[in-house]
Amino acid sequence: MKTMDDIAYASPFRDWSPLGKFSLALSLLVASLLASSIVVPSIGLVVGFVLLAYSTRLRFPKVIVIALLEGLLIFFIGALVIALVTAGQPLWTFDLWPLTVTVSREGAHLGLLVFLRAVTGVTVMLFFATSTPLPQFANSLRQIRMPKEIVELTVLIYRYSFLLLEQVETMYIAADCRLGFRGYRNKYRTTSKMAVNVFTRSLDMAERSQAALNARSYQGVFHCYRPPVSLSAKWISFSLAVFLSLYAINQLIVDSGSLMCLLKM
Repeated sequence: MKTMDDIAYASPFRDWSPLGKFSLALSLLVASLLASSIVVPSIGLVVGFVLLAYSTRLRFPKVIVIALLEGLLIFFIGALVIALVTAGQPLWTFDLWPLTVTVSREGAHLGLLVFLRAVTGVTVMLFFATSTPLPQFANSLRQIRMPKEIVELTVLIYRYSFLLLEQVETMYIAADCRLGFRGYRNKYRTTSKMAVNVFTRSLDMAERSQAALNARSYQGVFHCYRPPVSLSAKWISFSLAVFLSLYAINQLIVDSGSLMCLLKM
């Protein structure tokens, strides 16, 4: 099964600066969150989707696809609730016996704005996650003088989480073959036993891993023989230019809207 790690290593953006890609994604995300017009999050969504599509060819593991669909459903429900509870000038009215539902113009705008912000944030951060292997990003944190303890924990969690997930999968298959999930009572009992076993095995794995690291003269630093591309002034300037451009577009739209309101008055 293809994992997110495999997608990141196969991405055409893999050799780009990890911190540069992070600054670009962050500029799109912050600009979308600060915008009061739906145009700016829409631009961020289009840019993020194009980058994501080129990076992954829109081929994701089934688990990621299910999680994305559930997230979109939650975003839609949240935006719908915002549109229904926000007061303002009526835009649509639906007769749902015995209730009458009214959607205001302000509520529709706010709900759509929140939905676009959420989808844009997921898209741009997913682009970063699917184009940047985590070991590269962790090693690039040294360039901004991140404490080595944080870098060490990041790499250790990343490397040994796969072993832990493999053990969980093995225990699940073994319990399923023994009909451990047949019926609610057996399901709860098996799940609780698996949780206890995962905790105890994680402690045992941590002890054995520490012994293995000590045997290899581990000094708290994971050496990288192919250091990632460092963050350059071009990346900072480009990310800042993207943010300022989106901010200027938002201000122009807001000012033009205010001017139209004054002319109508």
